Amino acid sequence: MRKFGRFLLINLFCMFLVLFTIGNIVTADPIVEKITLTPKNPTPRSEVTFSVDFSDNSITSAWIVVSECNKEKGICHAPPQNISLTKIDSNTYENDVTLMWDDVTTITYKVVIKSDGKWTAFEDHTTTLTTNSEKSNDSNGSPGFEIIIFLIAIIGLIVLSKK
Repeated sequence: MRKFGRFLLINLFCMFLVLFTIGNIVTADPIVEKITLTPKNPTPRSEVTFSVDFSDNSITSAWIVVSECNKEKGICHAPPQNISLTKIDSNTYENDVTLMWDDVTTITYKVVIKSDGKWTAFEDHTTTLTTNSEKSNDSNGSPGFEIIIFLIAIIGLIVLSKK
């Protein structure tokens, strides 16, 4: 009977270890599934909506840390913006961030979350901004040639009106 008690104690201890290990495996850390920026390539001093999808809904707090950088000058403006993300549905968080600097060419951002009582920072992502010089209001890509057509039309009207 004494050997049975020892055998039972060893089996209970082994079952406890197995259940403890399985419990730790099941509660894996959340991962970032997708980060969406709207607009996709923002301009300096614009408003950007960050939407983050996670693999887990045990997150108690989520933040986006945004640094505005000028890669040509090799600088990032300090301090980075730390913006809390608002829970939209069970796995999606989002918020708007207003970019503050005129001379930036990229933004670098990372997600930081609190889940199960511990903080986790995810990898950095970089997006290239669209600068104002890259935008064009020209419909045909040849600025100034519309005025030549306009001047020819006016000269033609003057010539026809004098006849």
